[in-house]
Amino acid sequence: MTSAVGQILASGLCLLAISGAAGAADLTAPTPRSAVVSEVRGGLLYHDLLGKEPGVDLNAEFLSRWGGFGFVVPGLDTFAMLRPHIGASLNLMGDTSMIYAGYTLTVDVTDRLFVEGSFGGMVHNGYHDTTKRDRLELGCSLLFRESAAVGLRLTERLNVTATIEHSSNNGECAPNNGLTNAGVRLGYAF
Repeated sequence: MTSAVGQILASGLCLLAISGAAGAADLTAPTPRSAVVSEVRGGLLYHDLLGKEPGVDLNAEFLSRWGGFGFVVPGLDTFAMLRPHIGASLNLMGDTSMIYAGYTLTVDVTDRLFVEGSFGGMVHNGYHDTTKRDRLELGCSLLFRESAAVGLRLTERLNVTATIEHSSNNGECAPNNGLTNAGVRLGYAF
């Protein structure tokens, strides 16, 4: 990661640390209010489904209940929670890496099965505009980022998710190749 990306990630983690957050993947489980991070996820994502920048990303994400809230979904009688997240994806081939933050909505389908959607922003170290055929042209440094996941709680604390994420400048800058990654992550709730 570049030093700027590292500094932004460190700043975001410090912000989470001083906020006094708490939470868990098992959204109904009590968690000490002194906990900083409620859940940690990590895994591997196949980088750039378009194939311009092939390879694998090492992904890490932290979720918190601070700034979030839980509710029962009307008409479905199932529990849901909206939580802030911060994360990073490091491309192992030296191509585009990113840090990101936003909110994740987790909706329980059953006691063990859940679905998620997230929205936020990301900062990357890739190219805005380039003539290199093997690199994405992302237009600007700050992009929108959204993701979708299907997850399974293996135990009270351990879960696995199949995830797809997409980042784009939504036409705010030119060019706009966008970046789509997909993979599997393992989560641990505190």
